[in-house]
This record gives sequence, C-alpha cells and structure tokens, in this order.
Amino acid sequence: MSEIRIGRYTIEISNEDKILFPKSKITKLDLINYYKDIGKLMLPYTKNRAISMVRYPNGIDKEGFYQKEAGEYFPNWIKTKKLEKAGGYTNYVVINNTATLIYLVNQACITPHLWLSKIDKPQYPDRIIIDLDPSGKNFSMIQEGAIILKKRLEQLGLVPFAMTTGSRGIHIIVPIRRNHDFNFIRDFLNNLVRPLAEKHKNLFTLEMRKEKRKKLVFIDTLRNAYGQTGVAPYGVRSKENAPVATPISWKEVQDSSLKPDKYTIKNIFKRLSQIQDPWKEFFENAKSIKKVR
Repeated sequence: MSEIRIGRYTIEISNEDKILFPKSKITKLDLINYYKDIGKLMLPYTKNRAISMVRYPNGIDKEGFYQKEAGEYFPNWIKTKKLEKAGGYTNYVVINNTATLIYLVNQACITPHLWLSKIDKPQYPDRIIIDLDPSGKNFSMIQEGAIILKKRLEQLGLVPFAMTTGSRGIHIIVPIRRNHDFNFIRDFLNNLVRPLAEKHKNLFTLEMRKEKRKKLVFIDTLRNAYGQTGVAPYGVRSKENAPVATPISWKEVQDSSLKPDKYTIKNIFKRLSQIQDPWKEFFENAKSIKKVR
C-alpha cells in the first residue's frame, strides 16, 4: 500500500503493480499516472456530471462490470449526486477534481462514462452524441460518414466536434444549450439521421441488429436518453495498449492514417505537446437546437 497526494487529498493506492492489461503489461500505477497527468485537460468534460464506472479489478482479460452507485466506503470528499433511476434513486459519483479520478482508478475503474446532462438539470442535455460504428473493417467509411454528418449539422447551425473512441469508431459530439429535454433531442436526431441513411444507402444503416447491417456504418443515436452515457474525452478503453478516446480536428478525421485506437496512454502526451487542443472552443460553441426541416 502506498500513498499519493493530489492537491489536499491523500489517496491510498493498493496493488499498484497489478497488471491490468496483460499483453501490453500496463499496470494500475501506469493508469494512475496517466489520469493524474491528463486530469487538467479531462476535468472540464466530467465536471458536475454523473458517471458510470467500468471496472476491471482482475485485469481486462477477466470479466469487468459497470458500477453506477457510489460505494458506501467512498470518502466523503468525493462529490456524489442522487438521481432518479428505474423507479428509485442512484447515488452517482461526480468527477470534479483529479483526486476523484485517481481514487476511481485505484478501484480499477479503467473508463469513466459520462451522462449527457449535468446534475443540476439531468433531463436537459448539454451535448449530443452520434456514434458511427463500423460493421466491417473499412474505417474510411466511418471517416466519410463523419464528414457527411458534420456538414448536415453545420447546415442546422450547430458546431460538431469529433473524437476517436479508442475502440472501433468515431463519436461526433455537439455542444448544445439546455433548452430541450431528451425526448425533443431524440425526435430531432431521428429526423436528422433517417433522411441521411436514405440518401446514402451504400454507406449508412439504422439497422439495430448487427447481422443485418451488412458492412455499412451504423449511425447510433441511442445514447441520447436520460441516464445513458458516453465515454469521457481522454478516457482509457479496456483494450490492449490502453487506447484513449481522443478529441481530434476535422482535418484529422480525413487523414488516411487515422485509426480509432491510434492514440494510447503511451503516445497521447507526445501528440498533445505538438498540437493545439482541437476542442479548445467546445464549450463556447453550444447552440440552440431547432426542429429539422
């Protein structure tokens, strides 16, 4: 057992040499150091937002689990918020400082997943997520689809941002003003994506069942609902080499060398030292949504 001090908080770290990523030999301490260093960049996206934890206490090759409820043993300096869920209430963790992030990593939480709304107005999202998920192995189709969606969203007066998921696809994330509830957003997105899927039949599908998608790009808008979550920007995924969900520029989206798991905890800081933050203007670009015509 060792201790790490973050600001005014001291966190006891257990099993720091525990290998969480067996093939790439990445340990819990490696993960802790990553989140400690990325915290400043990541916190604006997690602040005042309920999270779900994806935990792998025995490493990613063993079964992990989602945890929504803050443990009773969690220290009282960790912010939590009780929110209505499934007819009752769940006491969610809120990551408002790096110390909370590190405490969760010590619990073998590899990936924090964020609500699309903040805890003060949980029914009113301040962002939209469109997940472009490949059915085949042709990532260039994802890139092409992302540009089509970007142009359509911009025609509607919105400002979309892109992120590699660290897994298979690309997330298009749109900051919005908190004027509408999730029901409105769901209708908005249905009216947005249906005509696009109709127009680009050789590229997009809205088919829920994987076996019916052929090799088309699935436009997934299902996360845009109360209590649903999306991977946090700069969150680590539970895959070998510890790939990172990475905010990227639209120019990068069109780069033929781009892959969804291109950036990892081992190369992300080199990238960040060489570029301007592609999401630097994310928060100031929240726009009001109007009905799709």
